[in-house]
Amino acid sequence: MEEKNRKFDLRQLEYFCAVARSGSFTKAAEEMGVAQSSLSEQIAKLEQGLHAPLFERLARRTELTPVGEAMLPRAQAMLLDAAALPTYLDGVRAERGGVLRVGAIPTILPYFLAPRLRGFVEKFPEIDLHLREAPTAEIIQQIEEGVLDIGILSLPVEGNNLVMRELFREAIHLAVPEFHVLADAEKVLLRRVSTERLLLLKDGHCLRDETLTICDRARTRFAAQFEADQFASIFELIRAGFGVSLVPEMARQAAVGCRLIPIEPKATRRIGYVRLERRYVPRAQETFMEWLREIAGVGVTARR
Repeated sequence: MEEKNRKFDLRQLEYFCAVARSGSFTKAAEEMGVAQSSLSEQIAKLEQGLHAPLFERLARRTELTPVGEAMLPRAQAMLLDAAALPTYLDGVRAERGGVLRVGAIPTILPYFLAPRLRGFVEKFPEIDLHLREAPTAEIIQQIEEGVLDIGILSLPVEGNNLVMRELFREAIHLAVPEFHVLADAEKVLLRRVSTERLLLLKDGHCLRDETLTICDRARTRFAAQFEADQFASIFELIRAGFGVSLVPEMARQAAVGCRLIPIEPKATRRIGYVRLERRYVPRAQETFMEWLREIAGVGVTARR
């Protein structure tokens, strides 16, 4: 029980080392800029906390006891470590390395993120980047559970203790096959294709919800719907003339054999990232978020 009660603080160690160095409580108090009574009180508390005398108070001088002599080099080392701690923490804060776990939804990762990742990996090789593609709900859950650090998706989202940052806004277009009667149109009202089959991603994908919301705002009901697991399948079906769909501008590169037509009224989606709210954000996360903001400012053709 007695071992557990032994305690001290750094200020007491500073006073102890000052007395040992000067050989005098008076000189040590002057050196530390405190009243001698305050210094003596702290030394007494240190001795009480350690349950051992540290000094022999002689008539004309003060000497270390055997316990004090044994303690002095340890106390000096502890004070040096404490003094070096701010510099060490500055180094930790400046360090960009570490593991970074990022999730992105299927309608963003292959079109916006993947084509630019080589630049990030080459610029920051010290960051061990892990990627995961998943629907919005799964990404949010894994961020809240600490499985993922950052999610890149369509905003807004619902969740607990989340920080959201919009990167850019992107136009949503009507995708039709190249041989479609509207393929050369400059823009189109959705009701003009309401008799056709609407191709959608399955439930759980935010683009599906956004598509249905756009249709509701345009007061358009399609004759039929077809659900697909992958966005790539939707483009294949469009090329085959099996239906039409609403697709984001960033997917244009994958829309070979299709035409993307602006719709009226204009529709957009908000692209951004989400992370867990916390007092300290690891440097690797800060670096990645800075990089996201940088690439969102250049190279995104359908902004705002």
